[in-house]
Amino acid sequence: MCAERVTRFMTVGMIFVIMYFVGANATIALALLAFMAVMMMIWGAFDFCPSIWMLRKFLPSCYCKCEEKENNE
Repeated sequence: MCAERVTRFMTVGMIFVIMYFVGANATIALALLAFMAVMMMIWGAFDFCPSIWMLRKFLPSCYCKCEEKENNE
């Protein structure tokens, strides 16, 4: 698994959690939805996603070809 793919799964997971809370507690759902909207706006405006930045500390990037470059030398 790579950092960008895990971020996509986390986003889908948050959408399912928000869908659950819409029925259970609309206030929590609205707060989670606002959090996701702010994170997406930061990602779109500055091309910086805090969750990808954090996950890259533990997981490799999907777009890095570092291992192939080391094997070819």
